[in-house]
Amino acid sequence: MFKKILPSIIFVIIVVVIALVITFAFFTDENSQSASTQNTYSVEKETLNSNIPSSSNNVSYTLAEVAKHNKSTDCWTTINGGVYNVTPWIEKHPGGSEAIISLCGIDGSLAFNGQHGGQENPQKALASFKIGTLDK
Repeated sequence: MFKKILPSIIFVIIVVVIALVITFAFFTDENSQSASTQNTYSVEKETLNSNIPSSSNNVSYTLAEVAKHNKSTDCWTTINGGVYNVTPWIEKHPGGSEAIISLCGIDGSLAFNGQHGGQENPQKALASFKIGTLDK
């Protein structure tokens, strides 16, 4: 009798294992995407600060000076009164490089606040790129 039901038991075990693998893969993928976004915003400071002067808090720039840095290889933007060199962030931005390139050389406050206003991780990442303040 056991030999007759053995194939059925094996079949049920295989189906259960496949269902568990699919379920695990789905939830792991969903969680890893969320974690990936968080990790992207938590890029190590030494990488982010590689092109930032150490005295960035005391430096001020005009919008005309920011406008000179308007390409993907040299990208500055001003957001909410701060000036940021976001060149190293272009290739790392979870929303794609074009979102950052569109801010090069201009006041990106409206775009940044519209997309990330009130979110802690984007604010922290942005702070890492600060090189000074906007001279009004």
